[in-house]
Amino acid sequence: MSCLLLCHAPRPALAGLLRCCLILLLLLAALAPSPAGAAPAATPPAGVVTLLLEDDSPDQGWNDLLKSGLQRAARSTGLPVRVVVAPAHADQQAIFRQEAARSGLLIVACDNLHEVLRNNAANFRQTRFGCIDTGVRAANIMSITFADEQAAFLAGAAAAMLTADGTQSGSSPRALGWLSAYETGAVRTMLNGFLEGARLVTPDMRILHRVIGSWTDTAAARAAVQEMLDQGAAVVVLSAGRAGLGTLDLLRQRQALAIGMDADQDSLMPGTVLTSIRKRADRAVEELVTAYADDRFQGAEIITYTLENGGVDITNFASYAAAGKPLPPRLLQRCKELRMELSRGSIRLPSLRQGTLCNCR
Repeated sequence: MSCLLLCHAPRPALAGLLRCCLILLLLLAALAPSPAGAAPAATPPAGVVTLLLEDDSPDQGWNDLLKSGLQRAARSTGLPVRVVVAPAHADQQAIFRQEAARSGLLIVACDNLHEVLRNNAANFRQTRFGCIDTGVRAANIMSITFADEQAAFLAGAAAAMLTADGTQSGSSPRALGWLSAYETGAVRTMLNGFLEGARLVTPDMRILHRVIGSWTDTAAARAAVQEMLDQGAAVVVLSAGRAGLGTLDLLRQRQALAIGMDADQDSLMPGTVLTSIRKRADRAVEELVTAYADDRFQGAEIITYTLENGGVDITNFASYAAAGKPLPPRLLQRCKELRMELSRGSIRLPSLRQGTLCNCR
């Protein structure tokens, strides 16, 4: 009946009816629900780079390294960049999904967001993802991780040499300290490297490890460091962000030493900070953004920053020595020798990051 009506309808009426049918079909197609779990249909804005952090407060360490690398990359590539915060207490998955839909390249660099990335990257196939400080293999993820156990090994050997030599007055040659915000795979890996380096010098060396559960709780950090000092630790690694740095004055008062983490923190309190375990997170951000800008982004690639390629290391004790503090006569030479052995693979250290992740190229 409808065909007969169409065939006998006047031409102007027929044209109007066809237009109405076409509009109705388009509306029905637009309103049709997407399959569950399907990736967003829209292609993310080309060139927009987002760095997703749990906290972007200045910390003279990890956060500042990531942000400085992002700014350098923006200047060199001309790409627009953004820093977005997904706090630990918020719905990080929702924030991640929102930013993944808005970004051409989305970079994450902390444990909680690594997990969110693994669970959600496949839903955003048009977006590229950068993963820093662990390795995740997927077609749209390029990862950069660190052989930070190598740098921690050197720091442990140096700290043990200082205490065994008696250069650090009042020190115990049997205990060193390590303060962590959280116990993660990266922390366990570095802690093991630190212990192995220390025990190369002093075989029965103990490591006093305290975890405070915060990057910002200075009171908890000070209580933990006080406890380790009372138990004989003369050198303490500060791997607890701003909370750890809040203990530097306590270490100085107790005539103990600190080892900084991530960035070069030697100048924060010269003569108290012996050296710093450096991880070039700034270079990692630059490498990811530049690869994306130059269309060289390699999905499923995992790059490791090592002593050999300059992605990890310890600082050179210059600030400590410049403050008039003596170093054991062979410390610098021995660190140089150990660095060469680690680079050549003569000393091999395990990674204790998650077993499903790979930290090699």
